[in-house]
Amino acid sequence: MNAIDSTPLARGGSLPRLGVAWVTWRQHRFAFYVLLGMLLGFAALMVVGGLEARSTYDHLGLGQCTSFAGGRCQHLRDELFDWYPQQLPFLFLLLLPAAFGAFLGGPLIARELETGTYRFAWTQGAGRTRWLLTRLLLVGAVPAAVAESFGLLYSWYNAPLDRVMRFGFGDYLGFEFKGVVLPVQTLLAFTAGVFAGLLVRRTMIAVSAVFLGMSGLVLALVFKLRRYYMTPRVTAGGTGPRDWVVGRAYVDPGGHLLDSSGSHILYTKYLAQLPVSSGPHPSMSYREWLQAQHYTIVTSYHPAGRFWDFQLIEAGWMGLLTLLLALATFWLVRRRLG
Repeated sequence: MNAIDSTPLARGGSLPRLGVAWVTWRQHRFAFYVLLGMLLGFAALMVVGGLEARSTYDHLGLGQCTSFAGGRCQHLRDELFDWYPQQLPFLFLLLLPAAFGAFLGGPLIARELETGTYRFAWTQGAGRTRWLLTRLLLVGAVPAAVAESFGLLYSWYNAPLDRVMRFGFGDYLGFEFKGVVLPVQTLLAFTAGVFAGLLVRRTMIAVSAVFLGMSGLVLALVFKLRRYYMTPRVTAGGTGPRDWVVGRAYVDPGGHLLDSSGSHILYTKYLAQLPVSSGPHPSMSYREWLQAQHYTIVTSYHPAGRFWDFQLIEAGWMGLLTLLLALATFWLVRRRLG
């Protein structure tokens, strides 16, 4: 066995200021290069798609329309909507935090524990705290910055469609990509990956657990949980084009609120009275038919002005959870890791 020359450490007492950062970069540079190539390729596709979307928008003459509620402008709007490759950015960006947390955070400590190289690192003058802090800050800053960049890129890519469709802030995942939530989610996933790797000390288990856990959390937030951050408002009138409608209920002429089965029966009656040749655009809409039958539509919604309230609520609890996981990681490394 070759002896390790520790003379420089004996004289200086510690590594150079950027020594741990340099070692971290050397260990993870290949993963960074692969990740950078994949992200740049996807970004190029989105840039090309965004430029084509603007060209299509101009070619259709949508800039001359003042309203898209009906007629030719609505037809052109639907044509632009059909042109957009909707699922590509959505699927990728939804899984981006989970992927970063699993494949960057999961192996960050777990691989060191599996191979035992963390013991060598602590004998080179770095110390546990500096060793862990450098890794968390240096590696963790990259996915957070990339997530924010892709959020901005998505907003640019989707701008022509957003201009004509006027989605509510809870629809089509616009909430996910147009604020501060995406980078905070990414930091949470990354910190959870580091913590999971430290707990289980197995890279593949940590990667799998974090990817599945964060993917499930994000999907649950998007489709189920986020709407409960604040109590929705209720109105019997209309809502704004940017409001987030979370539910509708129907009140019969006697003032009784219909349950889900009663609402289904009511809609079945509406379909039964339509002529067979009505096609996809019936002569009387469901809302118009309900009004003719003296039913009242009660809508639960979050007004568009709550967008940043919801953003701050979600970023706040995720940021707090990230801080708690980071503190727990430091405590485990300093007190429990031998």
